[in-house]
Amino acid sequence: MPVRMIGIIVISVWLSACTSTPMFSPEIMKDVEANTFDVKAWEREAYHPSSAKFVPHQVELAGEIIRVTRKPEGIVIVAEEQPIEASLRSNKTTVEQDGPFWFAITFKGSVDPRMLQPGNRLIAVGMTRQARAEMLGGAPRVLPHLRAQCLHIWNTEGAKNKYYYSEDFLEPYPIEERTYCRERRATDSSPGVGEDDPTKKLVEDP
Repeated sequence: MPVRMIGIIVISVWLSACTSTPMFSPEIMKDVEANTFDVKAWEREAYHPSSAKFVPHQVELAGEIIRVTRKPEGIVIVAEEQPIEASLRSNKTTVEQDGPFWFAITFKGSVDPRMLQPGNRLIAVGMTRQARAEMLGGAPRVLPHLRAQCLHIWNTEGAKNKYYYSEDFLEPYPIEERTYCRERRATDSSPGVGEDDPTKKLVEDP
């Protein structure tokens, strides 16, 4: 079996195992509308606003980073929504859906720039906000907004096509993942390669 195929299979299995461990504390998740929030209705409200008063919701959403900008109110991440289970269990660039749904995440806190690369996967927990315009491709685009309390990000782009030797075996480079919450320091959830273990040599697959 080709080395590239082995790497994809192992990474997919590794990401699947991550779903068994809670990413956020019960305190963070206690008010999240896990099974009742209607994402499609939130999307429709952005493009077809109604006269009804906007009602915010505490939600958990997964996505793939499209673009990141820094503003006075914090980091603004434009992401393409991904089903939570699929986004964790697949290392594909996209997951088939009924058309891409983009939304914006505002996070007031410090995030390692490496974790904000376009293509990286994330899960955000926070409060929905009314839609407003973000500049995309030189033109404004109205997007639903989420004010994030916590982010969990996988540096999937940083590990793409990378392998290392461990005890004479070629293994896929572990995907770095970190959790960021407002007013708190980042929690590193993944093992490193190379710096912590000098016996491991990094190899990149061209």
